[in-house]
Amino acid sequence: MLAVIAAIPIILTIILTVGFNMAAKKVLPISWLSIVIIGLFYWGMDFQHVAAYTVMGFLGSIDVLLIIFGAILVMNTLNTAGAMKRIEGMFNSISEDARIQLIIIGFAFSAFIEGAAGFGTPAALCAPLLIGLGFPPMAAAISCLILNSTPVPFGAAGTPTNAAVAAVAGELSSMGANVEEWTLSLSFATTLGMCVGCFFVLAFTIGLITKMFGEKKSFAEVIPVLPFCLFTSIVFSSVSLPIAYFIGTELTSLTAAAVTIFVLLGAARVGFLTPSTIWRFPGKQTKEKHIVQENGGQMSLFKAWTPYLFISLWLVLTRIPQLGLKPIIQSFSVGLDNLLGVANASWSLKFVNNPGAFPFMLAVILVIFLYGLKGEQVTEIVKKSWNQCVGAFIALLFGFALVYMYRYSDANSAGFASMLISMAEGMANLAGDNFFFTAPFIGTIGSFMFGSNTVSNVMFTPLQFETARILDLPTMIIVALQNQGGAIGNMVCINNIVAVCATTGISGVEGKLIRTNIAPWIMYYVVLIIVALALIKIGFA
Repeated sequence: MLAVIAAIPIILTIILTVGFNMAAKKVLPISWLSIVIIGLFYWGMDFQHVAAYTVMGFLGSIDVLLIIFGAILVMNTLNTAGAMKRIEGMFNSISEDARIQLIIIGFAFSAFIEGAAGFGTPAALCAPLLIGLGFPPMAAAISCLILNSTPVPFGAAGTPTNAAVAAVAGELSSMGANVEEWTLSLSFATTLGMCVGCFFVLAFTIGLITKMFGEKKSFAEVIPVLPFCLFTSIVFSSVSLPIAYFIGTELTSLTAAAVTIFVLLGAARVGFLTPSTIWRFPGKQTKEKHIVQENGGQMSLFKAWTPYLFISLWLVLTRIPQLGLKPIIQSFSVGLDNLLGVANASWSLKFVNNPGAFPFMLAVILVIFLYGLKGEQVTEIVKKSWNQCVGAFIALLFGFALVYMYRYSDANSAGFASMLISMAEGMANLAGDNFFFTAPFIGTIGSFMFGSNTVSNVMFTPLQFETARILDLPTMIIVALQNQGGAIGNMVCINNIVAVCATTGISGVEGKLIRTNIAPWIMYYVVLIIVALALIKIGFA
């Protein structure tokens, strides 16, 4: 009963977004209000704690809001300066086939940014770039949401996987397990499932885009590009699997993506495994050729790419722990303790570590002078960027407030566990012997609610680990499924969907995106279950 009541705000969110196609900026305030009512009148929370955790959620959203605003600011600056046109021409000069562009940018470049920064950054950067290449905004949003799944367990230099291990490190030590060896096994099991699914998700995404937006409306137009999809997945897997097994989590996605980008650019340039017939979106043929010819000599390619090069270099140097810069940038922070007099209600912002501020906004400041933009142009860029963000800001403010209410609702007079734990335990009890098949779904629920695989792992890994022990299931495989489920949950995560809608200028279609992305989620889920069963069969557990 507690689990059902705790799930009401989530059920309400799903019904209003998917069933009634309401915009998230309207839905999430309603969902927040519903959890406030439940917290006050059923969970026995007092008004002081409800208010404190709401404020805590509002403040906690600043991290994501800065990333969104910074990414939009970068794109609008490049568009105003004409740099984006030059970048479009470069990608068209490598391959004018939109399917190949989608693989290189939507998967490989996105995976690189995920490995370096994570937390919604890839879609915020790559979706507008695809739009600049002629992709319809909806196609760019769908593609980036689906494809930003494979590298997610090792995003931000392995943060989600490391968080999962940290959540159960005490239990592992008490069991006499070697935490380092267990971590490497978890990394390999997680990577193997994601890499096997990589080919299928690439092929499915391209087929989905050609069917929804192509002139022939045919899924079969993915067939000519299947060899390139397979080649991409092999390159990515051949690098990420040994790194995950022998080195660890921090460089798995980052290094694999970097290698994949360079290999794919070279392969596409010489036409290796690329289709003989070029596929473009309807009405884009003449325009794209015009872009290549008209903008080819207006700005040097290096100058056009300077903001992205600066951003990528900054993220790599400050995210790889071995370089020693990560602790330094994380030391710069502002925060508040005892919000509204509640002891455990606190907030901090590591502003130098936030990609939205550093390097996005810093890059904008630098390129304003590089591109020679005038004051009125800068003012228009900032104004336009703010107007694009307002709807997303409202949604995310209340989305985070909802999350914090779930996490901290154990502060109640009724003696209940938090709504989050109550809901997750109810799901586990309902699954029983079938809990193995439920584990990825719980991870996805965490991502859907929190907008983060890392937070999903922090909240649900202990529950998954202990339940696996009770049911005599292999704990490492169950935690891997939690980790993977949180990763593929990025496809349907409401916060990510709000963010990508804001950066692509299509706010209000969140429900349609969720419905569209359910099919690839199911496909990836099946792949992960099959791989996990195979690992158990061969004794890798």
